[in-house]
Parts: sequence; structure tokens; C-alpha cells
Amino acid sequence: MDMPLWMLAVLVGYFVKGVAGIGNTLVVTSAMSYTRTNAEITPVELLLCIPTNLVVTWVYRKHINWKLAVAPLCMVLIGDILGVLLLKNVDVTAMKMVFGVVLILLSVEQLWRELRGKPGKAAHPALMLALGISAGVLCGMFGVGALLAAYLSRVTTDDMTYKGTMSVIFTVENAFRIVAYSVTGLLTTASLINAAMLLPFMGAGLFLGIRLSSRMNARTMRIIIGAMLLISGVPLLLAGL
Repeated sequence: MDMPLWMLAVLVGYFVKGVAGIGNTLVVTSAMSYTRTNAEITPVELLLCIPTNLVVTWVYRKHINWKLAVAPLCMVLIGDILGVLLLKNVDVTAMKMVFGVVLILLSVEQLWRELRGKPGKAAHPALMLALGISAGVLCGMFGVGALLAAYLSRVTTDDMTYKGTMSVIFTVENAFRIVAYSVTGLLTTASLINAAMLLPFMGAGLFLGIRLSSRMNARTMRIIIGAMLLISGVPLLLAGL
């Protein structure tokens, strides 16, 4: 039985989620990929993400930029459809490598900007469109929100708006993906049982992470996001080799 490992991974992963707004799927998937397939891990992670994102949305509800959320949400939902179909029907090894390289490049660029003390502005609209749709594909296939974090970090100015806006996008995206996973047969009774057993560990990790993040300034948060992009990209790249 790998449940003890899963419990530990969820506790650590959702602590990271509470701190940085992303990272839970990276931790859980990396830990569980030795004993489970992506098609088994991702639905359980999705079921845990829904209450998590509802809590984070409530905590940062006063900082949500609703106008800013519309465009990336539409792009992410389009990408979600592609990602779910790929997860169900295609060997995702090569896709992991591509996304890994993209995440590493984005992380290097963001860390370079922040460490030089020169935060960048949003990129060209066409590039932002590609980034938004790619974020949806990555969510649909692996449940990883790192590209969405990269997108929002370029169009928000403070970590409260970043977290609030991203959490509401994640909440809608999660609901959409629940339907998609149910239709395609990826969501099973076993997924529901495993998620129910892991809920207390998710809650504990998230609570501790949010408490710690309240003591961080915006620049520190952006550096953490850049580091999480790098940490997300390396395992994906290695898995594709």
C-alpha cells in the first residue's frame, strides 16, 4: 500500500500550495509517479484541488481582479479540452519534455528579472495567448498550474491579487475538468475514496502554508514562483527523456 507516501506527499504539497499558490501537483505527482500512473494521480489531485481553491478564493476574495481573470480563464478552458483528450488517448512522454523545457526557460527569465530588481511587463499579446492556452493543456494533462502562474505573474502587481485571481480561475477550471474527467472515464470510485482519505492532510498543509505566506512580501513571492516554475520543469523534462 502506498497510502502513507501519498499522505506525506499531500501534506507537503499543499503546504507549498499555501505558500506559493502552486506546487501541490508537482510534489504529489513526483512522489507518486513511482507507483501510480498520471491517469490515476491527476483525478485524485483534482478532487483535492477543488476544496483547496475554494478556501484560497475565500481567503483572498477582496483581492480578486475579476476583469483580469476572464481572458486567462477562457484560454485555460480551451487548453483543458486539448489536455484531457491527450491524457486519455496519447503517450504523454514527449509532451512532458516540451513543457519541462518551457517551464525552465520561463523560470530562468523570471528569476533573472526579480534578482536584478527589474520586474518585467506583460509580453506581446500573441505570446500571452499561447502561454494561456498552453497553461490549459498542462492543467488538463497533468493538473499542473505552473504556466498559469507564469501568465498571472506577468499581469498582476501584488501577491494578493495574484493569489486571489489565480484561485478563482483554478476553481472554475477544476469544475470544468471534473466534468471532462467524468465523461472520459478518468474519474473513478477509487479516485473518490483516495481523495476522501487524503482530505485531512490537504487541509493541514494548506493551513500552515497560508499562515507562512502572510509574512512574505510581493518580491519574495515572485522569486518563490520563479523557483517553483524551475522545480516544476525539471521533473517534467527528465520524465520525457
